Amino acid sequence: MNAVSPISLTDLVPALRWSKSPGTTAILRHPRLVDGWWRSLPLPRVLDIAGPAWLAHCMARLSVEQWDHLEVCEFVPTLRGITVDLSEVAEPVRGAVQATAGDWDRLVRASPQTMRSWDFPSNCDVLEVVGTIMWQSILPFTGGPLSGPAPSPALMIEAVRTIANWMPASAPEHVRNALAYLTDATGADSSGPTTDTAKNTQTPATRAIRTLRALRAQRDRDLAAKENSSTTPSSSRSPASEEPVPLLARRGGSPLLGPGGTLRRPAFGPPKALRVQSTASASEEAPAKQAAPALGTHPLIDLFEQLCRDWNDLERLIATERLFTAEPTSIRLLADQLQMDIGELRSAQRTVEERLLQWLNSPVGAPMARHLRDLADTIGVATTIDYLVSAHPDHSVDVPSLGIPLWRVVMTLFTDRRLDDNWLLATDTGHLRRQTRQLLSDQPSLSEAESRLGKIGIRPPVLRAWLQSTPGVSIQDGQVLVDESVPLNAAEPAGGHAAYSSPQAMTTTNGLPIRRRSGGAKSAPPKPTVATSTRCFRAPDGRWWHRVDVTIDQLNGAPVAVPPGYAAHLGLQPGRLLCLTGPGADLLVLVWRDQAAFDSLRPLLRRLGAQPGDRLFITVNGDRLDARLLQASAVPSDSGPLGLALSLTGYTAPATPEEALDIIFRRINETDEGFTSTPAELINLLSSRGDEDIAEQLRLSLHSAPLQTQQRLA
Repeated sequence: MNAVSPISLTDLVPALRWSKSPGTTAILRHPRLVDGWWRSLPLPRVLDIAGPAWLAHCMARLSVEQWDHLEVCEFVPTLRGITVDLSEVAEPVRGAVQATAGDWDRLVRASPQTMRSWDFPSNCDVLEVVGTIMWQSILPFTGGPLSGPAPSPALMIEAVRTIANWMPASAPEHVRNALAYLTDATGADSSGPTTDTAKNTQTPATRAIRTLRALRAQRDRDLAAKENSSTTPSSSRSPASEEPVPLLARRGGSPLLGPGGTLRRPAFGPPKALRVQSTASASEEAPAKQAAPALGTHPLIDLFEQLCRDWNDLERLIATERLFTAEPTSIRLLADQLQMDIGELRSAQRTVEERLLQWLNSPVGAPMARHLRDLADTIGVATTIDYLVSAHPDHSVDVPSLGIPLWRVVMTLFTDRRLDDNWLLATDTGHLRRQTRQLLSDQPSLSEAESRLGKIGIRPPVLRAWLQSTPGVSIQDGQVLVDESVPLNAAEPAGGHAAYSSPQAMTTTNGLPIRRRSGGAKSAPPKPTVATSTRCFRAPDGRWWHRVDVTIDQLNGAPVAVPPGYAAHLGLQPGRLLCLTGPGADLLVLVWRDQAAFDSLRPLLRRLGAQPGDRLFITVNGDRLDARLLQASAVPSDSGPLGLALSLTGYTAPATPEEALDIIFRRINETDEGFTSTPAELINLLSSRGDEDIAEQLRLSLHSAPLQTQQRLA
């Protein structure tokens, strides 16, 4: 590259913009780079100082250790535009990818979490595969293509550390200098524990300059060698006339690559001469690895493993993400992540549920059914999740095929119980707490309270926890006190009973409960939808558009908030992100932290020539964002309040008052039903969505309309 690119690592990896994790800082810290360099320092400068191997390895660690749920091409969106022939990838990563993903496109569309389930060979793992991908993503910033197949940065760094570990004290100075060069060029001294390599007495800045000069000199030397190879025999060169270069440069290529660009994994350890001496002590100090539980150690685990062992990968994913969890992933989000049809996912879920229920009612699943009956008597009508886990030694053990503890399966198989906050209950929470306060109204002792509450199914192990979770109940000096003035539920009508919420009210089509943690006895507020979200409008083709009123801050790069209903409509969940491609291939990131917001729309606004006061309408289809700019000057000054109201929904054509009301109503409605209400009702509906600006223009239009028009509209 002839000019220094202003792109920093946060532009390449958008997830870094909102990460404040100490682990992120620890991974990206480098002794020759300033703190927080990933937000400000241009990538070519970073590569000059730290080297591509170090940076690619750090990016791979971030992806694998902190964002393993994201597809690699979502973690680094520029990978969507990069096509790589697997022949350009060095072994052993090439063979591992060909045996699992099969091609580059499927590889980059997989997450590290998914890759862990792939059957990689023993000489390659997920970190090395992802490191090779990251190498390709930073290649455009290195100044040109590198010769030979792309190696795995993790293996390069591992190889350098191994050489340092094996280096005998009697090694010649030029060998030690070569190792120092390799350590600096790969960043091996910054990517993990410091080795025992002899340190150069130069300062870090001097070493960085020396490394950069050596790399450039080697690149120039390689180009000159190619040009002169046909005319200048190598034997005619004078060794004395060449400036001294490190060992790596003198060999004319990377010593880390073997024949055909392969790179074999070296074994860590001391030199061979020291291995024999240290074998005895090492065997004494090394902790003994815990052997996997033998068959029969956990009978319930063995029993359930027989069932889910035959499930395919999709069915296992459905089980862990949709059935056996208190925070089920939405079916729409799963469909987007897996690039699958929602109907196919629903069919897979029904298949899993049917197999599960048939198994539970069959002779094979009878031991589990018997365990559930015995467990129900043990835990009573109310139990904490902690007590459920400790109620049987198998509950805390992971089911091998699913990678989740058995208690999560057991909780779902309790189809007659509901999950309320941290309690699993066989009856309504409010009803049980009212019973509790009535039975303890005379302030009995704790032992007497245990006897009374035992009759309604509260077991002694959870007695204190239940009393402490019941409003108005406290324990003082062995006595249970009840304050009747404290309401059980602020939403409960005075003198009445809260409506009983049936455990079956939230179930799958096959009757399995949908477990979601609630906030106690309070009824959860309705989730916002796109139809009830402010500044969201439906076009005649069914697509929903969101209006952004352009401000100076947004033009300068400030975040742009979107309503939670619109974010949920796009499949976004709190804590997640969507990487979108806008007009002109601009990368736009929508993230849901405290609220859903675009990280910045500045590239899009500048491309469209937006000015403060303009209105931007955006819609999303898959990972593509479409935008339409309505300039403030495009709205006629004589359009009146009704025309302004229409323009706020994105409609600028002339319309009669009756047509205007019908257009606005259809644009905030999920159906094509026409407008049949009164203008006042439409105004109230707009106000409830938060579209007070449109409602105000409609009020003004009604006040300014002739009496005949008002009567006709009413």
